[in-house]
Amino acid sequence: MNESFRKRYPEFKVFNSSIRRHGDKYYFVAERESRFYLVTGKDSFSFFEREKAPEILKKSFPFLKPACSGCKNSFGFGDRTGYATAGHIRAARKSNFFPIFAQQSARELERTGRSFQQVLDDVVFWCFAEGWSDPFGADADHAKSFETLQEAISAGYTFFTIDPSDKIKILEKQFAGESHKYGFYLKQYSGKKISIKGFSFVFTDDIIIDLVSTYGDALDFVQQCYLFISDKRKDFDFEVSVDETKIPTSPFAHVFVAMELIRRKISFQSLALRFPGKFEKGIDYRGDIKNFTGDLIVHNNIRNYFGPYKISLHSGSDKFAVYREFRNIVADMFHVKTSGTSWIQAMKTIAAVDRNLFIECMAVALKNFEKNSASYEISADISRINIEKMQREDIESMFSDSNIRQLIHISYGSITGVESPQLKNSFFSVIEKNLELYTQFVEEHLNRHITLLS
Repeated sequence: MNESFRKRYPEFKVFNSSIRRHGDKYYFVAERESRFYLVTGKDSFSFFEREKAPEILKKSFPFLKPACSGCKNSFGFGDRTGYATAGHIRAARKSNFFPIFAQQSARELERTGRSFQQVLDDVVFWCFAEGWSDPFGADADHAKSFETLQEAISAGYTFFTIDPSDKIKILEKQFAGESHKYGFYLKQYSGKKISIKGFSFVFTDDIIIDLVSTYGDALDFVQQCYLFISDKRKDFDFEVSVDETKIPTSPFAHVFVAMELIRRKISFQSLALRFPGKFEKGIDYRGDIKNFTGDLIVHNNIRNYFGPYKISLHSGSDKFAVYREFRNIVADMFHVKTSGTSWIQAMKTIAAVDRNLFIECMAVALKNFEKNSASYEISADISRINIEKMQREDIESMFSDSNIRQLIHISYGSITGVESPQLKNSFFSVIEKNLELYTQFVEEHLNRHITLLS
């Protein structure tokens, strides 16, 4: 088949890793002039555009439908371009992680103009192209609405990360023991004592009221989301994220949240906590490693007491300083979530092959910095970024600069979204023509993450 096709269509490059047979036809991916096609046939061949291929592939090859990870160690590979999955697959092959290849938040989708379905379709196509036939997951990340959940459910997602941060309230305590809300929790927890590996958690009335004031509405929303998904899907991974706060998650808060999720009969596979220190986007951990590890040990003991469930590390991109300690302490049942780091590798590809286009992208990024930075935790000082210097600067030095990395991290929507169609087209044209280099950059960078976590 391969030789027959090559003789008839010498202008096409066949992805040998993709060749599979189903029934009396062969299926494989071929590329011509940076355009990618699904090809089917044996003696004669049909060509399908990349956008139409996933539906055909999922019908013929069921392993291309996302699956659940359960409590297996897992790694989230976010892809904001639709072209990073090949690099993710090559990195995942060198690990024992259950890969979450399709991972995107509603915020990312809004800025890039993509949909949950498009993100998953891109993953399906590249999984087939790279010959990946093992299970993988699809995460609707940081979901804050039922509309977001419904869109992801309809697209076939299997992993749902609930972000109730808008409902987590750091408030002054107001004792309202007569109210039904506090009265229920006081009756449930007042005087309760739990001992976990040297720590005793005694629930006083003041502590209960403080915890309910902070997390009560958030837990109500988590429960509503769980019931909403349960009504529509039988099997799914459910992650609760309480990390999007300005203060670290206290051990008492972890105990309370875990107990409430269990009491409400919410089957959750992972819990994302806020740890001490700074987990800013696109750069390494900033903070006292001893404080981080001390808190993590306590949280891990709590997880072991109430589990099984995974401890989830969000904003996990490039946090090399904590990976070894995180892996050594948690050992099993953890999830690490990355997203923007693969996007930064896309911009590194642009810088490597078309420096003028890279400068154009960075000018747009600087122009939109204030708007883009509003919803991200970063400390970039853009006054220290010199556009003229970028024209001649060494790539490795440039992409080691934390200010540049954070500027790039938050600017994906301004560069590849609907705001700048001409820039978007130029960006994707370069990525498509240099896909192997982009794949190499992604693979090498994610390998560094996975090696430290393995």
